[in-house]
Amino acid sequence: MIAEPKVGRLLKIGMYLLSLWLLFVLIFVNKISIDICFQCSLASKAEILKIVSNNFLPLMCIFFLVVSSFFYFRFKYLINGAKQGPKIISEIQDKGAEHLVFLATYVIPLVGFALENVRQIINLGITLIILGAIYIRTNLFYANPTLSLLGFKIFSAKIDGREIILISDERLEAGDSVNYLPLDHTIYFAKKAIRI
Repeated sequence: MIAEPKVGRLLKIGMYLLSLWLLFVLIFVNKISIDICFQCSLASKAEILKIVSNNFLPLMCIFFLVVSSFFYFRFKYLINGAKQGPKIISEIQDKGAEHLVFLATYVIPLVGFALENVRQIINLGITLIILGAIYIRTNLFYANPTLSLLGFKIFSAKIDGREIILISDERLEAGDSVNYLPLDHTIYFAKKAIRI
């Protein structure tokens, strides 16, 4: 299973943003500040600018949600090319708990940031950049809680005597024949091969 990896640094950054999807949603819900009035006239330009300035952080969250959605669809397009193989899985172990570890260790504690002033927002930004650098350097893009919510599973498997990580949107078992796509040197997307 040696082939050129398909996930470059830019897609890993996008997958990191995707892994923070829940954080962006929680910050948006916590910080949005818009008065709703059904009987009011349209807001003036000055009022719109005031709303934007009062909701800078929620608007940034929307921006990152849109960007991460783009990378999710790019990832979906990429994995449609999983045509190498087939190979037989000799051993496999479900590693679904790694989604929860990432969520509990990195995402949930960040929700506790107060974000009441510019200094705290900068603090969160620096923390996210440092976590992102670690995430990308250690190839943790596969332990993505958002992918788990979207139906993807993580497995540790042995194929051709090599220990590898498999990401799949299917339940895989030992003895399954799979087609694969190399995402990184030891990380592959796999789907069951069609048997005739």
